[in-house]
Amino acid sequence: MTFEYPERDISVSDVNFDAAYQGQPVAEGAPVLFDRVPWDIGAPQPVLVGLEEAGEVRGRVLDVGCGQGDNAIFLARSGHEVTGIDISPTAIGQAVERAAEQGAEAEFLVGDAAGLHGLDGRFDTVLSSAFYHCLPEGARTEHLAALHRVCRPGARLHLFTFGEDLDNGYPVPTRVDRNELQGRLGLHWNIVDVEEALYSTSFTAEVLREINDRIAALSGEDRRPAGDRPWPRDADGRIQLTMWHFRADRA
Repeated sequence: MTFEYPERDISVSDVNFDAAYQGQPVAEGAPVLFDRVPWDIGAPQPVLVGLEEAGEVRGRVLDVGCGQGDNAIFLARSGHEVTGIDISPTAIGQAVERAAEQGAEAEFLVGDAAGLHGLDGRFDTVLSSAFYHCLPEGARTEHLAALHRVCRPGARLHLFTFGEDLDNGYPVPTRVDRNELQGRLGLHWNIVDVEEALYSTSFTAEVLREINDRIAALSGEDRRPAGDRPWPRDADGRIQLTMWHFRADRA
C-alpha cells in the first residue's frame, strides 16, 4: 500500500468509492490515497468469523456496503443465504468474481446501501461492517430507519464503526460520536450492547506513520508517532484498528 498526501481536506460527501476500488483519485482534485482500499484484506473479518462461530448470525443475511464481498462469501460458504449490496459496480464485479472462484452462492447487488430500496422485510441478520461512518451526516438517521425496514421482527444488527472516543493512534477521517449513534439507533432498534472490537486492515505501519505525521503537521497537534506504537495484529499479522461493535435487535 502506498500513501500520497491529500492536496485538500476530503469529506465523506466528496468520496467516489467506485474510483477508490479502481485505484483512482477518491475525489476530484485529490491524489490516490492508497493503491488498495484499507478494508480489503482478501478474507472475511476475523471478528465476523468469531460471531458466526458463536451462532450470532442467523437466517437470511444482508451485508451492507459489502465491498468486494469477502464477508458475504464467508457467510454463504457457512450455509447462510446472503445478499451483499454496494454502490460501487467495480466492487460488486470483484465480489461476483471472488464468489465464483470460491464456489460460493451469494446475491450481490449494485445499489444504494444507505436507502436499501426494494429489499423490505427480507432479512434476519444485518452486517454493517465499517460502513456507517462512511455516510454523510444527513443520511445516517434515514439509513438506520432503512435497516429497520428491510428486516423481519426480531432481526439482529451487527454494526461496526469508528468512534470519536476510541484511540487508534492515527486520525480516522470520519469518526462517530457513540452517544449520538446510540440515540439514532434507539429510534428503531433495541440496543443489546456496545463493545470495542478489533478490525483487521491492509494498512502497513509505514503508511499509518505517514498519515499520522502529515495530519500532525497540518493540525499542529503533538501526536504519538503512529508507526512506533505496538499495533495489535490478527493471526495473519494484519494491523487491527479499534471500532465500536453495536449489537441491536429490531424493535
